[in-house]
Parts: sequence; structure tokens; C-alpha cells
Amino acid sequence: MRFANWWFLFLIPAVIPLFFLAAKKRGLHFSSVKLLRGVHRDKTIKHKVGKIIALCGVVLSIAALARPQTVEAADSIWRQGIDIAMLLDVSGSMQSVDFEPNRLEVARQTIDNFVAGRANDRISLVIFAGAAYTRIPLTLDHNVVRESLASVSIESVNQDGTAIGMAISVGLNRLKKSDAASRIMILVTDGDNNAGAIDPETASQLARDLGIKIYAIGIGSDSLILPVHGFGGQTQYQRFEGGFDEELLKRIASTTGGQYFRAMDSDSLAQVFDTINRLERTEFQDDNFREYTELAFPLLMASLPLLLAGVVLDRYFFVQIP
Repeated sequence: MRFANWWFLFLIPAVIPLFFLAAKKRGLHFSSVKLLRGVHRDKTIKHKVGKIIALCGVVLSIAALARPQTVEAADSIWRQGIDIAMLLDVSGSMQSVDFEPNRLEVARQTIDNFVAGRANDRISLVIFAGAAYTRIPLTLDHNVVRESLASVSIESVNQDGTAIGMAISVGLNRLKKSDAASRIMILVTDGDNNAGAIDPETASQLARDLGIKIYAIGIGSDSLILPVHGFGGQTQYQRFEGGFDEELLKRIASTTGGQYFRAMDSDSLAQVFDTINRLERTEFQDDNFREYTELAFPLLMASLPLLLAGVVLDRYFFVQIP
């Protein structure tokens, strides 16, 4: 048993003397009480019964404010989970419409579904283009991750390019202090490393040394189809070939003991995340599981009749005559 608001208990030793002091000051004033003494209403121990009953009601009310609770269960429970850093490319090429409506929108929605199904995992969100930064650090609050993910756009990183090495380095900063038995990064990109001061292969070697796997996902077909605004506000589409370094992503995954996947359309991207979702999960013990039952309401229900009975007895039945 415990008291959630235990500091209210200090009122109990303070209220007892104050209660009887206030009761002494209260009395009936008569010019003479000789006639009343004859009806045996003089001072006896029974004249304190009402006060004591009322005081018990006050004490129970204070105890209720202290919120007494009983522990119904205190067993350890086992959960499963891993720490995941999600690295999402938001460079301009992710506007390509070979995915409907574009690569970035499909990637965001697929990652959102993935996050929703990983209730026991801590997840971090890193976005990158020509630079990389942490959008959300590792957290179990997946609503925050999903809300942040929903607002990600091409404009979220102002620097052009694709800094894969920088993205891996930022993801390592999120995971290197994690004490989880299993830590992974999921890299979603459609380009070649053409920006940033850190080489992606050097970053992947550091990930390997830290025991962090990287699952690299190459998103998109072999061609970019980008919207171009022409004269008169009309939107035209221009096709670009190349710009995708599949061999680099394969080396990154292989170096860290992860896997490389290629997603040519939205269905194959969903299948890739389903595959990752079946990863072996690490069990961990949660010793903080407690279930409490509140006792404040029963105490309040018991204090009210005691207060009422005490006042009635003290005022009308056990009248004290000096």
C-alpha cells in the first residue's frame, strides 16, 4: 500500500489539537445553570463521543486526499523491441512521379504504416538531402514520429544534393548510446552520394564496428520523371536517366551485416518494409509494471456519515453543561 499524495498526512497531527481547541471555545451562555444540572446534563465522557466521531470523519477525509492505493500486481513483464533510426531522403529527385503521386509521398506513407506496427520499438527519424539532421530522436511516442513524418517535404532540407554518408553519421549519433541489444538503421534513398563531408562507406564501417545493421532501400525505377513548370503555368514532365548508385547501397548493407532491397513501385516498397518488420526482436524485461487500486473514494464515503453523526450527537444529544 502507498499514498500517492503522502504530504497530506502531515495535516492529521496538526488538525487534532486544533479540533479540540475549537470545541472548547464553543459553548452555551446562561446566567445560571443550576436548574439544568438537575437534569443530569453535566460533563461526562459521553459528551466527547460526538467530537471524537466528527474528528474521525475529518481524519478519514484527509487520508482520502493523500490518495491511498493498493498494489494489485507487481510482476515483471517481458516485451520485445529494437532501436531503429529511420533515414529518409528528401532530395529533389524524390519528387519523381514514377510512383503515384511521387516517391516521397509513397515513402512517407509506407514508413508511417511501418512505425504504427512497431509498438515496442524506439524509433528516430533522420531526414537528409545535401545535409542531414535529426527530425525526431529515439522515442516510444510514435504519434510524435508520425506527426513529424507527415509534415516532411522536399523543402524540409534547404541544401541540394544527396548526403548519404552524413545521414548514416547522424543515425549513428542517435543509436551509439543506445543500450538495446539490437540496433538498426533503415536507409531510404533514390540517389547517389554527391554531397556531405563524410564518405558513406567510411560511415558504414563505423556502423559495423558499433554493431549496427543498415538496411538500405533503393526506391524508384531506372529513370527520374520530374515535374517542370513551363510557360503559362503548365506542368510538364521531363525524364532523366541514371543518378542511382545501386552498388553503393549494396556495399553499405553488406558491410554492416544488413540487407539491400530495391523497390520499383509502391507495392514492392511495402513488401520490403514487411520483410524488415519480421526481423528478430530483442526481448527486454520491464520491472516497472504496477497496477494500483484507488481507496480514496471509499474513505470519502465513510467520512461523510461520520462527520454528520458527530455533529448531530455533539449539538443535539450530548450537550455539555459547565
